[in-house]
Amino acid sequence: MSERGDIIDQANDRAAEFVGDREAEIRRAAAGIPAGEPGDCDHCGLPNPRLVNGACARCRDKYRLP
Repeated sequence: MSERGDIIDQANDRAAEFVGDREAEIRRAAAGIPAGEPGDCDHCGLPNPRLVNGACARCRDKYRLP
């Protein structure tokens, strides 16, 4: 047996490394998502649990808002 273990151990190590890399990528991307706050949308007037810059997700998509 090699110093790094058998092929199953090597595959498990590579899988764990891959998962760790993907989790780090996801965390970096999520850090850029604005927090938002509840309230009434400035555009449609409907109450929403998460507004970003005063707009709900539907209005941000519809009006292509940041």
